[in-house]
Amino acid sequence: MSADYDRLFHSPDAARTADESDRETPPAGRDTVAPPGGAPNGDATPPPMPAARAQAMQAPPSWQTEVMSPITGLQPPNQPAAQRVPDNGMMRAPQAPPVGARHEQQRSAPPPAPRPAPAPPPSQFYGEPTDQRQPTAPTSAAAMGNHRAIDALSHVGVRSAVKMPSQRGWRHWLYVMTRINLGLSADELYELDLHARIRRNARDSYHIGVFGLKGGVGKTAVTVALGSALASIRGDRILAIDADPDGGNLADRAGRQSAATITDLLSDKELNRYNDIRAYTSMNASNLEVLSSDEYSAARREFNDEDWREATEIVSRYYNLVLADCGAGLFQPGARGVLSTVSGLVIVASASIDGARQAAITMDWLRQNGYQDLLGRSCVVINHVTPGKPNIDVEDLVQQFERHVPAGRVIVLPWDKHIAAGTEIQLSLLGKTFNRKIVELAAALSDDFDRLERR
Repeated sequence: MSADYDRLFHSPDAARTADESDRETPPAGRDTVAPPGGAPNGDATPPPMPAARAQAMQAPPSWQTEVMSPITGLQPPNQPAAQRVPDNGMMRAPQAPPVGARHEQQRSAPPPAPRPAPAPPPSQFYGEPTDQRQPTAPTSAAAMGNHRAIDALSHVGVRSAVKMPSQRGWRHWLYVMTRINLGLSADELYELDLHARIRRNARDSYHIGVFGLKGGVGKTAVTVALGSALASIRGDRILAIDADPDGGNLADRAGRQSAATITDLLSDKELNRYNDIRAYTSMNASNLEVLSSDEYSAARREFNDEDWREATEIVSRYYNLVLADCGAGLFQPGARGVLSTVSGLVIVASASIDGARQAAITMDWLRQNGYQDLLGRSCVVINHVTPGKPNIDVEDLVQQFERHVPAGRVIVLPWDKHIAAGTEIQLSLLGKTFNRKIVELAAALSDDFDRLERR
């Protein structure tokens, strides 16, 4: 007992304090061997441990080695290759038991905070569920181009909540008596489509010529009826010019209001406004304006190509559409001047074998004289100028003419007693069938308003 007391208080190690002994004590959980300078219980220093035994203590037991997975990287580096477990991708490595001087359990590190999931890309459509959103590739400005989003809405169909009531027929009377609205009939929908085609915008001033090689086929009547239909439906300024050098009567059929002629217009050098032009024209009930030619008995010369070009250069600044009522010949100077500026053509023929032959000659002449493109923008009118059944198969004639002009551009006009009277033509007095055919003719010519070809 005294020996132990002396060794405890008189040995050089007795000068060390208890705190210094604690500092030298290895921390818990470290796989280290106690240093030879002291023991945790203050006993004598143990003898050094053999290297083989230290290696055996550091190596994990065999049961731990068998269940270690090579994926986790926890197999000892000195494990023989024969004892390594093959990588099957399905084994989990257990936690190694704590080793150390005090055999205290190691504190596990706190789990890392979960990273927030990336926000899903914004949906292309508002109100779409989040789980149905699909990632979209970013669109560059070059790929998008200069198209505006508001322009695309013009192609979106919109349903009206209120149906338009019918204006004629039994549907109209049913709506008037019972307020039951069945909507428009098929014929009324077709008429609305014709009006929409006629209201197309015509760039610059669009010129239309009305031709016929034979006199008495109704060129003037077709010009007045066509111009009146265009003016009443479109609502813009439309002028018809009498280009017949043989004393045309366009102003008489449209309703003469002014005694001025085209010669008076060309002699005026102070034409700066629309009202200056309006002083030389006549206007009918459909707002169609007419510029008459000189009286045949008082005319000093015939209407030529220079008169036409000069007149159209003046009126094209104030009128959207200009119609020309031409004579019976294609070799006349006035007819050549009209053909040089018009963008559309109407070939009028009577419902007879003689009138059909003259219309065929006109189409052949246009094709052989460099007006092939103009023939593609032409319409053929087969006009019944006399009552009764004609001496020609009209349906067969329509099929023959449709081989030379686009489909839907051969119009058959019935005989109308208001036209046959020879007086002023009014749309309200025309027959229902005649009026509808004139509207179809106007719609066919209006289909060319947005074409690039111009004369």
